[in-house]
Amino acid sequence: MFVPAPFAFKEKTEQLAFIDEYAFAVLVSQNLQATHIPLLARQDGDDLVLEGHVARGNPHWKKLDNTESLAVFAGPHAYISPGWYASSPNVPTWNYVAVHAKGHLNALDDTATLEVIDRIMDKFEPDMARPESGSAQADYQQKLLRGIVGIQLRVTSLEGVRKLGQHKSAADKTGVYNGLVNTGRHDALDLIDYMQRHQIACPEG
Repeated sequence: MFVPAPFAFKEKTEQLAFIDEYAFAVLVSQNLQATHIPLLARQDGDDLVLEGHVARGNPHWKKLDNTESLAVFAGPHAYISPGWYASSPNVPTWNYVAVHAKGHLNALDDTATLEVIDRIMDKFEPDMARPESGSAQADYQQKLLRGIVGIQLRVTSLEGVRKLGQHKSAADKTGVYNGLVNTGRHDALDLIDYMQRHQIACPEG
């Protein structure tokens, strides 16, 4: 990923917070095989791992053996019109936030797959009732495992980019902010919300 110096964010805690918030990733590996799945991060000793699951019918998992792979986490983004800036001339552009995680990908065994499913459900639907013991739990687990396979990306590098017009003047930032608001588009409003929460490229005052 090309990351101009003014737009890089390198703090691991910030990158992991972004992955936690925007967990739905594009996972790309051998022969440009790509799968869209949520991935959760956790520390495994000294290593950072990203874990999720794919459909058992998805060929992506079938030949994994420490396969070099890339997970792309995309955040809010929106078109930026040159007419929004106070200065001129300017060109049309697109502002966005993203994190790329590179690493080595493997399939997980059934026990680890069930642990991943539990972590995903605890994050996204913690109140959902699940069988706790006995035959009901065994049936539930076997039903899951017939349809899915867990996967784990052992991360070797993280890159983050926030291209939000940080380098622009205060007047230009105000113009872009107002332009995004006036579009009324959900993608533009999501980008504004992110900028405000992180105090990046927002108008002063």
